Amino acid sequence: MRGFVATAAVLGVLAFAIPASAATMVGTTGTPLSETIKTNSGSDGNLVSFFSDPSNLQVDYSSTSVLSPSSQGGFAFVQGVSGAGFVDLTLTPVGFTFSDLKFNLQLPASEGGPDIPNGYKTDFTFDTTVYFSGGGSQSFSNAGGNGENRFLITGDVGEAISKVVFSNLVGVSTKNNDPTLTNGYNFDSLRQVSFDAVSGVPEPSTWALFILGFGAIGLMMRSRRQAVRA
Repeated sequence: MRGFVATAAVLGVLAFAIPASAATMVGTTGTPLSETIKTNSGSDGNLVSFFSDPSNLQVDYSSTSVLSPSSQGGFAFVQGVSGAGFVDLTLTPVGFTFSDLKFNLQLPASEGGPDIPNGYKTDFTFDTTVYFSGGGSQSFSNAGGNGENRFLITGDVGEAISKVVFSNLVGVSTKNNDPTLTNGYNFDSLRQVSFDAVSGVPEPSTWALFILGFGAIGLMMRSRRQAVRA
């Protein structure tokens, strides 16, 4: 019986150890979240550090393209160099995680895109991949028109977001019965970023993991002592 209890405790530990790895991503408007990106490190490069108000939390923006930080209307934002935009963009919180992330992703870049004949209408899609603390990820394929695309990403209860990646901006151009044109594009800029932060304090599921683990170890040690006495 004790062996069964210990096994059940271990199975409970494993259940808590499996990350939920789930989030939602929806179009949004409205006021920013509790932390807003207000300042940046001020230099162009493949990695630019941004900082939030009021808590001065650091979020690193990185890309395979060269990024150029700027500011407008009280927000700091990132764009490509000379209007060429960026191919991809990764947001990584430093020393904390996101529970929610709100942003305005503008597309496509004004320079460097394919030359589309007059009369074509282009519909855009891009990919967003959300990575979770403790492992796991979730991908979204999003429709986006020219200009502003405002979204809110929210992790499930107890879910902490450790990184967000934007990539694979594709435009499909159509015109009546003419051939369909499919091309890759660069993003223009990421603006008006705000977030709710999760501190480094262990989540309830993590505390449950510790308690169940210690309980399982205690049960197994007690069972062994009794077996030796017998």
